Parts: sequence; C-alpha cells; structure tokens
Amino acid sequence: MAEPVRPSKVGGSFAFLELNDGSCPANQRVELRVETVHHVGPVDPAKYPLPKTRLTLEFLRDIVHFRPRTDTCIGLCATHMFFQKHSFLYILTPIVSTSDCEGAGEIFQVTTLISDAEKVEKELIKNPPPSEADMEAAKALVKEKEEAVTQLKSAKAGKAEITASMAELNKAKENLSRLEERSKLKPAIPQKDGKIDYSQDIFARQAFLTVSGQLQFETYACAVSSVYTFGPTF
Repeated sequence: MAEPVRPSKVGGSFAFLELNDGSCPANQRVELRVETVHHVGPVDPAKYPLPKTRLTLEFLRDIVHFRPRTDTCIGLCATHMFFQKHSFLYILTPIVSTSDCEGAGEIFQVTTLISDAEKVEKELIKNPPPSEADMEAAKALVKEKEEAVTQLKSAKAGKAEITASMAELNKAKENLSRLEERSKLKPAIPQKDGKIDYSQDIFARQAFLTVSGQLQFETYACAVSSVYTFGPTF
C-alpha cells in the first residue's frame, strides 16, 4: 500500500476506513472489496516517525525502513519506471574514482593508510619492537649456527647430524627475519621522496568518492544512446 489505512469516521462500535492503494487517483472507479480486517493495534501520533510535514533526506537516514513510504522515494521509483518504459538503460557509475572531476574530487578520499597505521601502533603497544640487544643476539645466534654447520661438514659428520644442525640454522634465520621485519614497523603513514606513498594503499594510487559520473556516463551514451543515471555522487 502506498498509504496506510486511515479512519474517516468513527461512531459507536463501527469505524469507516479510507483505503487508498496508491495505484489510482482519489476519484478512482475501482474499489477494493475487503473480506476481513486484522486489527494490529493503535498508533500513537506523537511517536509515529513520519509526520505530515516535509521530511529532509538527513531525517530519513535515521529511519531507513520507512523511506519507501515517503513521496521522495516513490518519486524516484516513478522516475525509473518512466525511463525504463521509454527503453532507457540504467547506468551505475563508479562510486570510487581516481579522477578529479569538476575540481572537487579530493574532498572525500578513500584510503586504508590511516587505519593501517593505527593497527601498527596498537600492535607495537601490545608487542614492542625488538631492541638493539635483541637484534645483536639474533645475529650472533645465526653466525654461531652457521659455524656449527661448517664444522660438521668439515669433519664429515653423519647426514642426520648435519640435517639437525641445518634445521637449527634455518630456525635461527627465520627468527632473525621476523625481528628485522618488526624493527621496520613504524606507526605512521608510509612516505616516499617526502610524499605519501599511495602505492601501499588499497588501490595502489589516490582514490576518492566521485563527485560526478559524467566521464563514465558519456561512454555509455556514445555506445547505446538512450541512458540515464542517478549516480551516486558525493
């Protein structure tokens, strides 16, 4: 129903209801024959979220489940029906763009660099980076294990003994590699040549919420002629 059932007249134990299914004007010739009516309960006008006054789009964002009942959303549906009735193709233009259209493309930037930096900061607080002493100890252990392997090979030790020593060496190298990676972690946005390094971002370049889908829309207009779009744009 486009409009709810509204009481028109109430007298005694009888209530006269006005019903509009939204498909015909007020003086419609077709009537609905109701066999049963299920009474759910009363509605408090003071608490009902849809007043009769004009509603702003900002207000409707807080009551998303009621948006389809407003004239604004119904009007959008009617616009879709009009264009589709005349064989227009609906085009969904990209939301994220790397183009700076109409000089306002840098207003809403899409990036994961800030959240990544925050994650690194939290990780370093939880698990502090290795100290210089930790790094030196790890390097000394690798050198020690390398010398042990060399000595075993020179002494022509058994295969099992050499294999066990090699496993210890590989384990020491892996530990050193992890420590070196953690020592490079910095809770900051990555930079290169004094500028933000967007190659490490999610799109490997600067990206923004588009302010216009005109560039993409024009390509479809040239290809299939009859097209329309609602964006979205920001």
